[in-house]
Amino acid sequence: MADIDVKAQALSAARHRILQLQEQMTDRVLQMAAEVDKLMDIVPMSEAKAFLKARCNLPSTELSTYVGFAKTLKGYEDVLQKSRASFPVVKALVLAGGDVRNEILERMEIGAQIDTKDVALIRRKLVAAKLTPKEAVAAYQKKVLTAAARRQTKDSQSSFQKDVSTFVDVLLRLWVKLLPLDDELHAGLRHRASQLLTVFESLYGAEHRPAAEITQTYRDYPVAIAHHALRQFRDGLFGGTFGYGFVSGDGTANAIDALQPFTGKVPTEFGKVRERKHPLDVIEPLRPRVLELCAGGGGMALGFEQAGFRHIALIEYNKNAVATLRKNRPNWNVIDADVRKVDFTRYRKSRIDVLCGGLPCTPFSTVGQKKGKRDENDLLMEGVRAVREARPRAFLFENVEGLLHARHADYVAELLRKLSKASYQTEIHRINARDYGIAQDRSRIMIVGFRKGSRGVFRMPPKFPEMAKNMGDILADLMGANGWNGANDWVRMMRERPEFDRFGKEVGIGALSDTIRGYQGSAHEGEARRALKNGVSYAPPAKDAPTNAEASTEGFVPGLTNRMRARIQGFPDEWQFIGGLGPVADQIGNAVPPKMAQALGLALYSALKGLEIAWDVMFKNADISQRSGIPPVGIDPPALSPDAADLPSLNLMSILDK
Repeated sequence: MADIDVKAQALSAARHRILQLQEQMTDRVLQMAAEVDKLMDIVPMSEAKAFLKARCNLPSTELSTYVGFAKTLKGYEDVLQKSRASFPVVKALVLAGGDVRNEILERMEIGAQIDTKDVALIRRKLVAAKLTPKEAVAAYQKKVLTAAARRQTKDSQSSFQKDVSTFVDVLLRLWVKLLPLDDELHAGLRHRASQLLTVFESLYGAEHRPAAEITQTYRDYPVAIAHHALRQFRDGLFGGTFGYGFVSGDGTANAIDALQPFTGKVPTEFGKVRERKHPLDVIEPLRPRVLELCAGGGGMALGFEQAGFRHIALIEYNKNAVATLRKNRPNWNVIDADVRKVDFTRYRKSRIDVLCGGLPCTPFSTVGQKKGKRDENDLLMEGVRAVREARPRAFLFENVEGLLHARHADYVAELLRKLSKASYQTEIHRINARDYGIAQDRSRIMIVGFRKGSRGVFRMPPKFPEMAKNMGDILADLMGANGWNGANDWVRMMRERPEFDRFGKEVGIGALSDTIRGYQGSAHEGEARRALKNGVSYAPPAKDAPTNAEASTEGFVPGLTNRMRARIQGFPDEWQFIGGLGPVADQIGNAVPPKMAQALGLALYSALKGLEIAWDVMFKNADISQRSGIPPVGIDPPALSPDAADLPSLNLMSILDK
């Protein structure tokens, strides 16, 4: 405890106190609900409500929640208490429909922390789930068309403002007699007024009050008076019979002033016209762009490739890992560099969608020296710097659960603060490789963030218990490669062994490997007991598959070769690792399992593109392949918005230059 500094102690103590207070607050909500329920059993509801309002000063909004509690949440008190549900969450659950309430309560039962936004999100999700496929497509198309129309209107308004601004500048020069009103200019201005009137009516409507009925108290006065002014100019009533006013002989600039609000300028910017610039239409490629830090042996990169991402660059410092990446993917842009010395601002122009990395986790590992922020191998803050400089739309960093231990509380707080200051909303999620078809009990945390204001809503990928695998089945051919007679018995034992999580709950039948780690040159203390328990030896890595001669020795337990380790991690057999026994073991052990990375990549893809993922097509039935540049399948591309309408223009710029 001596190495916990003041800030860490304060954060840890604050967390402890806040959790206690939250439990107390939930307990009081439940006690209030119980008291109201007891009262309702004795006193008529109307009388009880009147009493509680008048004598207990209980607001109507709270009262309705407590009254409805008995009908909707009674019997779930333990679940609410366990999740420390706040009053707003209880209120939202009372008001929610049965399906929404049941799903929220199920999530609470397994430890999920729920707020009112989650309730609203699940409500929308369940509504969408009840739609038929055709209705879902129609709803999606309606949303896309509405968004496209909104963008079209915004672009049209912007273009309209610029054209009105130029038109008004010419009128002002005419009004102060800086320009002569000849027949050609008169005809040109009438034509331009007619064009502007057409666009005006498409944006603001064609039906407005007659000029005689327009007063400044009229709600739509600015729109109505501008509509009348354009009609007047279309009819040529300027510089002639009516001058620039609305009635004969009125020499004021009322008609010009009526158009001023639609120029986007303040009235004092007299005669100042800026060159009209047309934005360059850039169609974003469908495949999102990813920049990876500490790419290692390629586990995360493989997964993101399979999820449909396009690698802009992969940065790696270890020479063997660099060689591995280049050997297997010659087309990848692998940069041999220390991330601490990379200037990430160079990638801003690449418009990175996701910045990711399996940043070194030994500073926070429960089996390491636990130096945390004082460890020279800690690169998490370099990841923050990369985010700040490259400005990706989203980021994802993998690390070990030890990062969330109390001793590192101050470090995590600083990490989140810096990311927030860089304008990113950050979440920390837990994920286990065993839920994604990996025969390994490998629990990790994922630090995920999105640039504030982005449209994406990130959801962790679903779990796939039906894809569960065991060590016996996936290693059967490799264990028997050297003719070991006991291979079949070992496979059967691995296949039939029950597996339990860290809380002692059975998670399935079929042995899972312990977390595959980097090179362990010699057996650690207790390794023999661990080997007997697991049915395999992890340290040191075996050079070859077991033989009958080796199996005849007392206390024999088969060891894992690097190829076995790679298969447990989920690497394809054709993936070639460069280096000796130790360096290859490090590349494998430090990698993110490709299949788990693929699931995370698809979840990010969904958030970035605003699309639902066809998980059966994109994940369950998609194998990590040696082929590079695999395009995503099973996802509909986003609709492209139509080009902004461009007004036919009279060249008034040349007139203003006279």
